[in-house]
Amino acid sequence: MPFSSRLILSVASTLALTSLLVACTSTPTSTEVTSEMLLAKPPLDWQLVYQMNNISTRLSEFVPPDETNTEWTSRLSLESFKGLVGSDPVETLLSEVTHDQQDCNFVQHFNLFSGFENGFPVSVRLFLCGESTNSGKGEIKMAKAIAGNDYFYLLKLLKQIEPFEPNQPDFAREEIAAWSTYFRSISLCDGNKPEHPCSDRESE
Repeated sequence: MPFSSRLILSVASTLALTSLLVACTSTPTSTEVTSEMLLAKPPLDWQLVYQMNNISTRLSEFVPPDETNTEWTSRLSLESFKGLVGSDPVETLLSEVTHDQQDCNFVQHFNLFSGFENGFPVSVRLFLCGESTNSGKGEIKMAKAIAGNDYFYLLKLLKQIEPFEPNQPDFAREEIAAWSTYFRSISLCDGNKPEHPCSDRESE
């Protein structure tokens, strides 16, 4: 069975059987008053290395404890955009493919989930970049897009590895499955709207 097929089966099985890796925490999405909350926190011991927060855009970036803002192999970004409200999560992640194709010798991508979570449209996609012209490295990236009513949310987890050929990344499927479980633990809620409840999710 090719790597891509085995990968999707592994991720699907893990999402179906594994409980959430990290508890969610309530995180306001911007300095503007909004009842939407992105329930998320970085993996254990990851450190904040960059942050921007204004009415139109919020961005927080994290790296593992032994890495820095300039010297890193793994990086998590949590972004929210006022100006992208109304965007489709699937189309947004497909546009990410087009962007990556400009910087990579080849790009493979796989839809891991597209549907609804807590009443909000969501899409999750895996990207494989054989070699980036920017870093000279191969890149494994998972992205999750959530279409909120007040903001559009884009979450990315990227890891740099040695360049690789199609279907041959030196990257454990178990780690990709763990990423998927982590992304599943991140959700959006709205305390003022019963169709997007927060109370049960805040206690997870």
